[in-house]
Amino acid sequence: MISQQLDYFLDSSARFIRDIDTPVKRSEVIRYLGYPPDVSPSPQFQEALDIWVEKAKNRATPRASFRILPVTEINKRSLQIRLEQKKISFKGAIGEFLGPSQFIAAFVATAGVGVENLASQLMKQGDDLAAMIVNAVGAERAEAAEAKVMEQLRAESESAGLAPTLPYSPGYCGMNLTEQQALFSLFEGEQIGVTLSSSCLMFPIKSVSGLIGIGASSEIVINGSPCDRCKMKTCAMRR
Repeated sequence: MISQQLDYFLDSSARFIRDIDTPVKRSEVIRYLGYPPDVSPSPQFQEALDIWVEKAKNRATPRASFRILPVTEINKRSLQIRLEQKKISFKGAIGEFLGPSQFIAAFVATAGVGVENLASQLMKQGDDLAAMIVNAVGAERAEAAEAKVMEQLRAESESAGLAPTLPYSPGYCGMNLTEQQALFSLFEGEQIGVTLSSSCLMFPIKSVSGLIGIGASSEIVINGSPCDRCKMKTCAMRR
């Protein structure tokens, strides 16, 4: 069984996750709207949430693509992985985040263009509150697609004695946004409808990308969460 599971990680082909129908996490929508954890929206705002969370969910098409590649070199400031005969390098605080990784799962996840179109329509109509809620749902739906990637990696890792790290994304915690170029070179993001601009921004905007390390479960546990060592205690992405 373990050898069969390892075959899963040795297969570098692109994988796709579509038809994601997990319920919208209302707490995450409220977090994306900027509410502190100990503050609840007013009853009037809750009514608006009831309406626009449902409408935004119906317009969202969350999906993701990822591929798993072997690590050829990793240290505190750089990472090199291999795709067939090609070697791709990333720079940043790699060792702090991806630690003792034997494989790297590169991913792109998106909420789809529908929620952004709806938010734009609402902005043109002057309904800023509804547009804010719809955008927050879009961020949550992209996060839900990322979570599905993590869920699949955890399930496949466990029986092989492996475990995934937290995702590490360009533009955060010591990895420059321009590293998006290397990430998108690993697969064609447009296969799920996501493209990268010359300024390294993704379209649709409600998309996320990053690297997930995969290594021996005991070493991943010992390495711990990089968030525990980070000095940015007020970071909204802290986990």
